[in-house]
Amino acid sequence: MKFAVAFLATALSLSVLLAGALARPPPAPARTDAGGGAAPAPQDKGGNLTDVLTLVGPFQTFLMYLRQTNLVAVFEHQAYRTDQGITIFVPVDMAFAAVEPSVLTGLTRNQLKHLLMYHSLAKHYTVAEFEGLSQSNPVTTLAGGRYAVNVTYVGSVIHVRSRWADAKVVGSVYETAAMAVYELDSVLLPDVLFRAHPPVADTPPVPALPGPPAAGADPPPDDDYVPSYDHAAPPRPASPVAGTGDAERSPSSPAAARPSSFAAAAGALGATIAMVL
Repeated sequence: MKFAVAFLATALSLSVLLAGALARPPPAPARTDAGGGAAPAPQDKGGNLTDVLTLVGPFQTFLMYLRQTNLVAVFEHQAYRTDQGITIFVPVDMAFAAVEPSVLTGLTRNQLKHLLMYHSLAKHYTVAEFEGLSQSNPVTTLAGGRYAVNVTYVGSVIHVRSRWADAKVVGSVYETAAMAVYELDSVLLPDVLFRAHPPVADTPPVPALPGPPAAGADPPPDDDYVPSYDHAAPPRPASPVAGTGDAERSPSSPAAARPSSFAAAAGALGATIAMVL
């Protein structure tokens, strides 16, 4: 009899512990990265410059030179890792084709790098800010003090001038709070690199990039149409919170399964006690 009483007391203690364990929700699993460590908090790094130049407009030549000189990372660092941001002037492929091939192939890698950096400013400028910028000529580029340009703003038409080129800003390609990319119809040619006027062929006017269709309008019939980049990245979908929403109401969720599991455990415990007694 004493053995039965002791066993009954032990069984009752186990039932209390079991009830408490089933009543507590399981801990949420920790997010990990591929290496098994804690996943870092997501950061908005803005637009990828390679994607921007690939998907929008005829800028393959400029992108090719950026890759050759490893400047993609430099431009993105200036945009997303400094407080100033960056403004990039991108000549269209037709503008590069107009330059005598020997002019660019005759440059060293370091000279080519300075030529590309000559097409950028170490600060973000919106279109509206070019009028004020035109009052601060000459404007130093990312290439350094010797590589300066003159900016003009007349009747909302923006020009960027070097010693041997007068490039027109045809349109805005991409803009966020950190990076602004503008299309040029000519390649800027600084006198630091070219002591005489390089041979450049005349080119027809460069059309502006097509803008996105108006709200509610039918999409354009041309399958090759690529709308210009939106200025804001699409919002990320909200992450579901563990233990909320439909999961609480779902019969297959752990929260719904706990009552039935407890009932089964209690029933099995009662049957064991009855057998002992």
